[in-house]
Order: sequence, then structure tokens, then C-alpha cells
Amino acid sequence: MKIASQLLIFILLSGTLSAERQPNFIIIFTDDQGYQDLGCFGHPTIKTPNIDKMAAEGVKLTSFYARHKCTPARACLLTGAINFRVGINDIVHPHEKTGMTPEAVTVAELLGDAGYSTACIGKWHLGHAFGFLPSDQGFGYYYGVPGTNHGDSSNHGLPVKAGITFSDDLTMEDYKADAGGKRGTRTILMRNNEVIEWPTDVSTLTQRYTEEAITFIKSNKDRPFFLYLAHSLPHLPYTVSEVFRGKSAHGMYGDIIEEIDWSTGQVLQAVKELGIDKDTLVIFTSDNGGDEKEDKVYKDHKGSCLPLRGWKGSNYEGGSRVPFVARWPGKIPAGSSTEEMASVIDMLPTLTALAEIPVNTTQKIDGKNIWPLMSDPNTPTPHEYLFYAGNSGITGARNRSYKFLESKRGKGELYDLKNDISESTNIVDEHPELAQQFKNAIAAIRADIEAHSLDTIEDHSEKKKKKTKK
Repeated sequence: MKIASQLLIFILLSGTLSAERQPNFIIIFTDDQGYQDLGCFGHPTIKTPNIDKMAAEGVKLTSFYARHKCTPARACLLTGAINFRVGINDIVHPHEKTGMTPEAVTVAELLGDAGYSTACIGKWHLGHAFGFLPSDQGFGYYYGVPGTNHGDSSNHGLPVKAGITFSDDLTMEDYKADAGGKRGTRTILMRNNEVIEWPTDVSTLTQRYTEEAITFIKSNKDRPFFLYLAHSLPHLPYTVSEVFRGKSAHGMYGDIIEEIDWSTGQVLQAVKELGIDKDTLVIFTSDNGGDEKEDKVYKDHKGSCLPLRGWKGSNYEGGSRVPFVARWPGKIPAGSSTEEMASVIDMLPTLTALAEIPVNTTQKIDGKNIWPLMSDPNTPTPHEYLFYAGNSGITGARNRSYKFLESKRGKGELYDLKNDISESTNIVDEHPELAQQFKNAIAAIRADIEAHSLDTIEDHSEKKKKKTKK
């Protein structure tokens, strides 16, 4: 009786909507896509009718934050924790034999333990070696590249599928000799824990990711599932399938975004045709802002972070503020939008609350359940502060109206984001007390991260034993 009462209290406090079955979750995560790179976020020439329709049928979060770079953003999304807590400071490179600490408990593990089918399709980038792959972090199925689309030739002893055909007249000896990643652009494609293609034709990855995603959805239509569809693009170097090449008025970059839009439409269509539309929450967002660099070949166009200041890797808004669209018919009001702030760290607590799964993790959770915010745009953010970061740690913070960035020299930078979204005017001299409040909050989170973080362990063979048992 006591256990039943506790469960009822948890459900009431979690803010979930009672349903006959647990909901399905699909997160579509792009790579280096700028804030403005969708029609529904204001791009003048790139055509994204499927995502625009998704926004018209759901909600836009216009103050949604990822991280400044690829790997940290993925760590935040999957663990619900600021990336430094789980052993991730910067990009995990192909030659490194480590990754996100195996002790961390991911949303895939929590959902999987509760009976969900789980799949990671696309870019992983949280470790290229055994012990750090998707199958080690709760995903029952994996199809994709372990890192970026331009440098994953380092294999660290990963097995190759029997009968694999190497392209470019390469051999198994060439593959083994390339363990140091010297070829640079020869990406590995994996299915579960085996390499199935090397070098990978990255121009067709969006098409193939889409096919794999739809197959997974169809295979699991009668049970709850979690699909993490992490596109490898529009990360440099630009590439796109022949079907979409030359179609966009915004050049190659536009072609890439329009193909991703097509992919999103295919996923949504599959969900509708299978009759699970009202049981499925679909989220579309990006890992960080657009890249300031231009492709060496296609120099005419690139992503747009407008009206924000800065690019990928920057502490300004363009570095980590990204588009966010969510759709769930009957649960999310159509055509809604909110400026309230939220973050990728909120995905784990939100999905587990909706699935009515208690969160029991080794890492401290920084995220909040933002379902009330998504389902009612008049709801205020659950965050007092969100924090900005670089490779070495926390660099700044924002509240609902203002943002402060620390500086090694001077008083720092303070911006009124409500009235100055482009961060054009530093008002730190006008509000020294407010700046000090931000400094105190930054000092507090730094101390908390120092006190409550998991170490990256070299011996990952004991990983499962070290994780909290549910």
C-alpha cells in the first residue's frame, strides 16, 4: 500500500499526462545547424516545409540551448547533466581510446530498463572504442558513424563484418594500417558493434539513416520506443545525395538542410501511417550553432545564426542557442511558441517523467522536466539559470532576461536578451549588482561540478557493476 501511494505521488508531481500506453520518443538531432536555418525560424531561402508544418502542429522553443560543440552537447542530451560531470570537456577524437564515462546512466538505459526499444541511428561522437559505443550506453540497436563525417578512420580494434567490401581498391591490411586515422576523411560506418563500410559514402548517409529509422519504427510500432536520430550533417565538409544536389537556392548547404527536412517528413509520415501519431512525441533540434568556417569547395553559402551573435564554439548566443520544434498531437497545442529558456539537459528528466520512470542515476542531474513548458507556452521556465561553457569549464550564465559572460580582463559582459537578442550593447557598467549575482551563480555551479562529477575511468570492463542498479 505504501509503495502504491508513493508511485501515485510521483506521477502527480512529475507533471505527466496519464495514458493507456507509455509514449514513444523520437529526437532528431542535427550537427552544426544554425539558429535561422529553418523556414519557421526565419530563413529567407532554405525550404523546410516538413519541419515548418511540424512547428505549425506543435511548439517552437525560441530560447533553447545545446552546447558550444558536438560531443559536449550529446553528453548533455543523453545524461541530463552538464557535460563536465560525465567526463566530457571537448570533442572526442578518433585516435582517443576514451569517451563519456561509462558510469554515467543515459536516458536510453533508463527507458530500456523500463521496457522501451532503443535505437541510436546516426552520429555518436561520445567515444570510438569498445566500452564507449552506443551499445555500452543503453541502445539496443546502433547504425551510424562513431564520430564526425570526415575523420573516423581510426578503428581501435573494432571488428569488421565478414565479407565486407572495401571501396577505393582498399584492403583489410589498409584498414588495419589506418588505425591512427592518417587518411582523415575515411569514415567508418557501423551496425551495432561491427564496421560494415569503409570508407563510407557520406553523401548518402541522410538517406540511409532515414531508411533505418523507418525500419526501426515499423518494427516497434506495438511497443514503446526511443529513437535517437542524430544526423551527421550539415557538419563540414558539405555533401548531399544526388537527389537533392543543386535543388536549393542556398547552394550546397541549403541542399543539405532540405534533405534533412525531407528525412523529417518521412519519419513523421511513417508515424502517421502506422497509427501511432498520438502516442509519439517528436523533437527536432541541433547540437550547437552554425559553423563560421566555409566549406573549401562550396564557399558560396553556409549556415545562419541570425539574428544571434556568434557561431559554433562561441559563448555568444549563436554558439549554443539552437532551433527547437516539438510535435505531439493532442498533447502539445498547435502553432504555439515560447521564449522561456530550456536546454538539452532537460531531455532526460522530461522523457522519463512522461514515461513515468523514476530517475535513478550515478551522475547528478542538472536538467528539469520541461513538459509543462512544452504543453503550455504560458508556463515559466523551471530554470533560474542556464550556463554557458567552453572546453575548460563554465564561462557564463543567463536567467529569463539577462546574460552575463565572464572575462579574464575587465568586468565581463552583460546583455539584456529580452531587448537585445543580438548582444550589441554591453550594459555591465550600468548593473554591477546584477553582474555580481551572475558571478555568484557561476561560482556556485563550478563548485558543485567539482564536488559532484564522475571520473572518466580507463578500465571500462567494470562499467555495468559501477552503475546504480534500478
